[in-house]
Amino acid sequence: MDKGIRMVLVGVGNLGRAVLGYFVGKQSHITVEAAFDADPEKHGRVLHGCHCHPISELLQVLAGKTIHVGLITVPAPEAQKTADLLIQAGVRSLVNFAPARLRVPPTVFVEDLDVTLGIEKAAYFAKTLGAGDPPAGPR
Repeated sequence: MDKGIRMVLVGVGNLGRAVLGYFVGKQSHITVEAAFDADPEKHGRVLHGCHCHPISELLQVLAGKTIHVGLITVPAPEAQKTADLLIQAGVRSLVNFAPARLRVPPTVFVEDLDVTLGIEKAAYFAKTLGAGDPPAGPR
């Protein structure tokens, strides 16, 4: 991606804003081109340097643009509709933060990031590996 990775984010709730904030001010080749949300209170606002549009305008806003990745940070019941809309807009790679499995064509890549599952795994291994002596502290 010699010209950088262009992304859009759908779902500007707490998680979505945190993801947007992560990319602000970084000297990175990854940029969030636009954000979308169903909440009218967020429309027209600039959040972490990114303009927030109504989800209903996604196809128009992305028309003619090359977007490499779509970030999905919506509630689980909205995830499939969101994925379908991004795919219709030409996005071929999705990062899904929603706790829902997406059905996509074989021409679309999906990376599922389940934060809860990650915490549960860490807790499991903390219990399993921590069954012996506690780790030695700094000396």
